[in-house]
Amino acid sequence: MTSKDSSSTLDANAVIAETYRPIVRGYFAVAFAYYAIMTVLHCITMSGVALGIMTVASVSASLLLFAAWYWLHRPLTIGKLEILTSVVNLMVMANVQVALHIEYAEPKLAYFIMMAMIFAFASVSMRQAIVSVVFVLGGLFVELVRNDSSQLSLYGFVAFAAALSALAITYFLRRAVGLAAVARHKAEIRLSQAESVGETMRKRSLSDSLTGLPNRRAFFETFEWNPIRADLEKYKWLILLDLDGFKAVNDLYGHIMGDELLKAVSVRLSEFAGDEAHVSRMGGDEFNLILHHNGGPSDVESWCQNLLDHVAKVYFIDDRLIQISASIGCIEVSDAEAVSELVRNADYALLHAKNNGKNRVTVFREEHARDAAERFRIEQALRIANFDAEIKLLFQPQYDLKQEKIIRAEALARWDSPSIGKIEPDIFIKIAESSGLIAKISLTVLSKAMCTIENWDDPIPISINLSGHDLISDEIMDQIISLLAKSNIDPALIEFEVTETAMMADMEKASTNLNRLAELGHPLALDDFGTGYSNFNYLRTLPIDRLKIDRSFMENIGDPMTEKVLHSLVGMAATLEVDCLLEGIENELQLIMAKRAGAQSVQGFLFGMPMTAGELVDSLLNERSQPTISAAPHSAAVGNV
Repeated sequence: MTSKDSSSTLDANAVIAETYRPIVRGYFAVAFAYYAIMTVLHCITMSGVALGIMTVASVSASLLLFAAWYWLHRPLTIGKLEILTSVVNLMVMANVQVALHIEYAEPKLAYFIMMAMIFAFASVSMRQAIVSVVFVLGGLFVELVRNDSSQLSLYGFVAFAAALSALAITYFLRRAVGLAAVARHKAEIRLSQAESVGETMRKRSLSDSLTGLPNRRAFFETFEWNPIRADLEKYKWLILLDLDGFKAVNDLYGHIMGDELLKAVSVRLSEFAGDEAHVSRMGGDEFNLILHHNGGPSDVESWCQNLLDHVAKVYFIDDRLIQISASIGCIEVSDAEAVSELVRNADYALLHAKNNGKNRVTVFREEHARDAAERFRIEQALRIANFDAEIKLLFQPQYDLKQEKIIRAEALARWDSPSIGKIEPDIFIKIAESSGLIAKISLTVLSKAMCTIENWDDPIPISINLSGHDLISDEIMDQIISLLAKSNIDPALIEFEVTETAMMADMEKASTNLNRLAELGHPLALDDFGTGYSNFNYLRTLPIDRLKIDRSFMENIGDPMTEKVLHSLVGMAATLEVDCLLEGIENELQLIMAKRAGAQSVQGFLFGMPMTAGELVDSLLNERSQPTISAAPHSAAVGNV
């Protein structure tokens, strides 16, 4: 037998012993009750020496049985259980023989038959059962020889038959119980292993695979844990930290370096936080902290600023020096606010820190609460809005510099809410994107743009913006394609504009859906080019027909680098063999720079403010009646969304 087999046998014996322990303990309890009662009966029915002997015997049996019963409250090995049971059986048999010695009576011989069956059934193993039965039969034989040998054959036959039956039943019973016990034990082991694996998987599901920090799910479990919400003196501040310029690190050094940087930042956060804060990674380059701090806003702001200073120290990774900053938004935990509201407000404070220079701390204050309330009011209005009735379209012309005419117009959504009035597009579009409502607006804009084209006698192409949510949602893309299929409009008349950042959430899915539109014959434009990734490797794989250079590049035309950058961006478009459009052309000097850079077309207030469909038609008719188009007068900027 191998050591492994031996181990398995020992385990099986231990399981069987544990299975029989309550059975044997029950036997001891019943026997104890029996001898306790017999002690009382002896006192009533007997006297003299016989009373003394029987009382001593029954009391001794009772004490032994009680001690054995108590001893079995804890597990024993199968060997010790056999010994304990055998000692009890000997005491029981001794009581019977003492009773027969004091007063022999033939009916009392039935005790030996009963003992043979009881001892067999109460035995832990067949070995003990056989020994016990043989011992009982031997005792019966001795009593018959000594007192009435004429009954030897009769009682011997009955006792032997009873013993044989008891042993047979015991064998099959022990076999069934043993198999069941081992099977149950194996099942318990499997269950324990499954629970262990489940706990391991749960812990893994609560850990960020890259940094080892608790992940988003662990953060919410910790933050929503009842003692945390109740003990506000211990958990008082929620802190959201986001790295500044992390995407630039990924672009410059690659994602492997970016991952190493995230690991290094995680180590610094944990070192600085120590036991004062619970640190978790929410995803990407965003981290959350639950700060155990009883100080006021100024104290927490100071603590957070020290944290930012610690994070901003130079990193040495793979023989490279990398420096990166971070921004923080934090809020004092209030039992009156829901977790989702606290996180939303802290995120609002973080956005405020990002928009006001980065590398700073913003504590959520009353003025932020007012802004957040306004944002919430707009979001609620968006959720109940009837976009078909409330969304209006304006169109901004796109002008071809070689043909010197309007060749296209971008459709711009304007929202006039019945409950809160007109909302600037750069406000409601961002809120719609963050709240998942942008798809409804996109479909409304597409539907209205298609109606406009169908009503024109001589239509020009219309550009329609798609959000990142639209791009990566197969369901929304199916609705867009279904809407397009219901019309007889030439696909070339509907161009879709997307931004680089909109595709970054899921580049593979976005590329797939862009190809679906391209296969239908719809032109595609990459909007805000130059402000995102501008990665040539992925740009050349996309079905892009036009690059739209962001208006921000035209804001500082006095900088000598501006023209060089524009030449570079236009050159990339030429390399990709796609058209290039410059946005933000508002004066003649910007127009000259656009021409010198080599752009094919431009868009901006110089060639037309956002206008209604009727005004656009008038502009087209006016343009066709004149040899050239004159620039529109400069006026105050209107949000171009």
